[in-house]
Amino acid sequence: MKTLALIQPTMRFNQQPLEYNAERDNASPARVRSRRVRIWMLACLASMMMSSVVQAQTPGVRTGAIDARDGRRVSIEQRVEQAFRIEPVVQRFKGRRGEVIPFSFTVTSTGKTMQIDVSPIQLRQEESGIILHDEHSPPMEGVKFTTPTRFTLNAGETVELKGKVTIPLAKTNYLSFGLLVRDEGMVDEPTEDDAIGGQTRAAIRYVTQYVLRVDVETGLTNLSSIEQMEIEDAQVVSHEGMPYIRAYVKNPSNFALECRVRAELSHKDSANASKSRSSDPIALFMPSRANLDDDEKYLVRMMPNARLRLEAPLETSLIDGQYDLNLLVSNGRRTMLERTFPQTLLVNSFRALDTRIANLGPGVTLEPAQIELGRVEGTQRMVTLEVKNNSDDDQLIHLVPRDHLGDPMSRLMLSSTKFELTAGRSKTIRALLRGVSKETSQWGTLDIIRRNLKTPNDVESATSLPLELVHKQRPQLTVAAGPLQWANLTDGNAFVIEVANEGDGYAPIQGELLLGRDDGSRPHRLLDGFGRWLAPGQKRELQFHLPAEIDAGRYQIRLTVRSRDNLSVEEQVVVLDLTEEMLRGSQQASNDAAAVSNADVDFNSLR
Repeated sequence: MKTLALIQPTMRFNQQPLEYNAERDNASPARVRSRRVRIWMLACLASMMMSSVVQAQTPGVRTGAIDARDGRRVSIEQRVEQAFRIEPVVQRFKGRRGEVIPFSFTVTSTGKTMQIDVSPIQLRQEESGIILHDEHSPPMEGVKFTTPTRFTLNAGETVELKGKVTIPLAKTNYLSFGLLVRDEGMVDEPTEDDAIGGQTRAAIRYVTQYVLRVDVETGLTNLSSIEQMEIEDAQVVSHEGMPYIRAYVKNPSNFALECRVRAELSHKDSANASKSRSSDPIALFMPSRANLDDDEKYLVRMMPNARLRLEAPLETSLIDGQYDLNLLVSNGRRTMLERTFPQTLLVNSFRALDTRIANLGPGVTLEPAQIELGRVEGTQRMVTLEVKNNSDDDQLIHLVPRDHLGDPMSRLMLSSTKFELTAGRSKTIRALLRGVSKETSQWGTLDIIRRNLKTPNDVESATSLPLELVHKQRPQLTVAAGPLQWANLTDGNAFVIEVANEGDGYAPIQGELLLGRDDGSRPHRLLDGFGRWLAPGQKRELQFHLPAEIDAGRYQIRLTVRSRDNLSVEEQVVVLDLTEEMLRGSQQASNDAAAVSNADVDFNSLR
């Protein structure tokens, strides 16, 4: 590593966070757009940089007059309640091809008289799985309303919206009919008193709309629609330091469909393919369903002509090498499509993996990789350890818990300390904290000795995992951090900072660095530490590697390093000019790295 220069913070941490807009998909089947805002400019807004003043007026909230020559954004904040409610937003039925199914929705006013329009609508689906309406495509045929499609909803009134759908004869197991319910909106116009000479005025139109769905399951098993599906791509990528399967599938047909998608990862170099599989089949899900807890999470519903991103964490140990990632699309128990994607995986690409899964050797793993037992709040007296043998050979495993002085930990009892593990099998060990100790806490390691039963006299590997016993109370955390530095590493440019554990127990370390520009773009979120334990007296360098696409320019850097119980180890904000020479690793970069701006920064402008 070549350290170019220390980076001095120009200001301390600002409590207003630089927002990282991680993708958050709505898992609900329909989307209620009750806060849709349309803005009509009532005066010339051809150029926001002209020397006029912009003033927006909303009920109860007024933005200050802003000189447009400053080029600053105009923020309008307004709390709005929808004009009406509809229940439910999705109705699900089972039916046969050609069958006519009635539907009904309840529309309830929230207190204002509104004019309501109802129409069938085509549905479209975003890559994340969220279903929206498509006003630019013709609606799906087969929807007929039996109640008026335009009516007045009086204040406090409740009406029934009724109709029928006819199931088409297409061979598909799933259909979705879209309905759009929208009011004409209400305009909040500025009065003449609000308009001062030379200023621009604005009005806001509040529109409530619901996208309703009538979903029908046909129960068909011989499906031409699923057979038309396209498995475009699949990769194992790094997501917050962990391996993540990410796949893209497309439905080129004009009908919706329903399926499940699984993935299998196997190592190419194994002599026995059945034992080389790094994990059991993994069910993939749409990001919009990531927060569901039941089996519905893994149900993939695709709208016509939709392209979806499917993903799932890959919770298994890896070794460097060539792999096959096999994707299977199924309807019920029947596999309809299958495609394999070769992968080249490097363990260093998944820097958080060893904080969860310990690699004891090729194909042999132990979970969890960091072990804590205790009698205080937040700890457990018993922890379950699982050893898996996905290698081609039978293994002999020996477990020895020791404290930091090398002495046995007598208060830790293991249900098994020495055992044979057949290839392709796993074993569960119970770790139990027993008796009463005079010690407040203990820290040490769980030493694991592995032998191949083909050569039982030779030690194949010896691994030590962090182990902590909390008898009465946790030791006080004392973690120190060094200066933030810029460095050219062999695998790219990075911001680095050294942390040291000066306490008497393990300290988990989690580091986050947000790198953003003042142009409204999303900041880059760089992570290291990943909760990995740092032993007393140990030092570690956190490395926040920059993406290859970073361009030269002025950046704001927000660094946060934390430990257990959200303890702040280091928090600072730096404004830095990244030059071409720094990004190329030039000898002159050390001088450029010191060119830290003292200019004021609008923290809210970075998001």
